[in-house]
Amino acid sequence: MAATSTSEISQVVSERLGRFGELGLLVGAIVLLGAIFGVASPVFFSVGNFVNIIRQTAIVIVLGLGMTYVIISAEIDVSIGGVMALSAVSAGLVINAVGPFAGAVVGLAVGFGFGVMNGLVTIRFGIPSFIVTIGTLGIARGAAFIVSQQEPIIVRNPAFETVFGGTVGPVPTLILWALGLAIVAGVALWRTRFGRHVYATGDSEQAARYSGINTDRVKIMTLALAGLAAGIAGLLFIGRLGAARADMASGIELAVIAAVIIGGTSLFGGRGSIAGTILGALLISVIDNGLTLLGFGSSWQQLIRGVVIIAAVALRDRDEEGSFL
Repeated sequence: MAATSTSEISQVVSERLGRFGELGLLVGAIVLLGAIFGVASPVFFSVGNFVNIIRQTAIVIVLGLGMTYVIISAEIDVSIGGVMALSAVSAGLVINAVGPFAGAVVGLAVGFGFGVMNGLVTIRFGIPSFIVTIGTLGIARGAAFIVSQQEPIIVRNPAFETVFGGTVGPVPTLILWALGLAIVAGVALWRTRFGRHVYATGDSEQAARYSGINTDRVKIMTLALAGLAAGIAGLLFIGRLGAARADMASGIELAVIAAVIIGGTSLFGGRGSIAGTILGALLISVIDNGLTLLGFGSSWQQLIRGVVIIAAVALRDRDEEGSFL
């Protein structure tokens, strides 16, 4: 028993040291890229640009929280950009017609509802979540254009702007929302039974089921959380810009998936962390911001995100298997 216990403790310590090492590499990469972009463009180190990077990162973090749960459970959700747009457009219309509280509830309900639908269709019909969420991406994006009549929804509500787009002292509430939600998501993932079930389901669904875990429910709940995160991100987007558009957040799902995978979450499930996702999101934002300052457009940013995703998965596969072959 003592030997087994010692072995288990050593394994846990080794795994945690490995995670800290990965996080350290991410921090080093962020610092190195920041230095390179700072030398290439002095504007990079300005206070205004720093705030812009943090605000940009906050939206990706919020979406990444739900995506982290989904990918750890060995599923994926590529619908979040469209769901975020529909949530924001729906919320904006209701805010203008009824009020901020009703609008926020509608925005969250739309996001959560799409997440639940993704989960139910994936599980009940046995369709891969990638295929299901490609479909719901189109449904949500199309519905956003129909609901908005292809016009931007301007939102001018002081109460809503204070909660979702204001500041607390010098700190934007957008950042506080992202940090607060990240703490809740991190604690839930690491310290609750549901979090342990998410890891177990992604690591080996069959073994988790044999141990009594309702893996279907776990997967539905993780996809529902991703939808809810998209709803929250939609509200924060309105708070930041004072408007909602049907074409907003186009392609953001690739940035979010990149952030989660770069942060150490295995695309094959069973492994990942909220801290890694935060650092991955910051790295993606630094890359996007630096490229923009150097005159590279969104096409280059998308290209580099794709390269980074492939590199991150390939390097992790080599680390786990010992070879690319």
